[in-house]
Amino acid sequence: MRGLANVAAVVSLAWAGIAAAAPQVEFAERLAGPWGRVDINWQPYSGALSKNTCPAAGVRTPSSVGLFGDGGTLWIEAGPGGSLRVHDGGTLPRTYLFVRMETASSGIYLDGTAEKRLALAGLDRLSEEPSPPVAGVPGTKYLRCKIRK
Repeated sequence: MRGLANVAAVVSLAWAGIAAAAPQVEFAERLAGPWGRVDINWQPYSGALSKNTCPAAGVRTPSSVGLFGDGGTLWIEAGPGGSLRVHDGGTLPRTYLFVRMETASSGIYLDGTAEKRLALAGLDRLSEEPSPPVAGVPGTKYLRCKIRK
C-alpha cells in the first residue's frame, strides 16, 4: 500500500511539473511560423524594405526566410522548455532562451546577452522590444505570413 502511495506522489509531482511548464511552452507554440516585418502602424513596408514583409505567395520553409529567400523576416520554431529557434536568413538559427512569462500573451527571452520582450497582439501580430525598454529605441512589429505549400 505504501508503494502505491509513493507512486501516486511521484505521478502527481510529475503532472505538477508539466502543468507548471505549460504556459511558456504553449506561448512558444503560438509564436511558431513565419513572420514579416511591418511599420509602427502594422502596415507592410514597400519599396526597398518590402522584402522584409510577408510575400503574397507565402514562405516555404524556415531556411527560405530572409532577403535571399522567399522573403519575410523570421521563422520561429518552439523548442524545449519554451525556448525558441529563430531563423532569420542566416546560415544557422539563433536560440532564444525562455526567461519568464510577463502576461499570458508576452514573454521575456534571452538572445545572447540581451533580453527581449515578445508579445502577441492578436493571433497574427507580434511585437519585439528590448527588456527593460530603452528610451528612444522603438520595438519591431511583425505580421504572421502564410506558409507556401
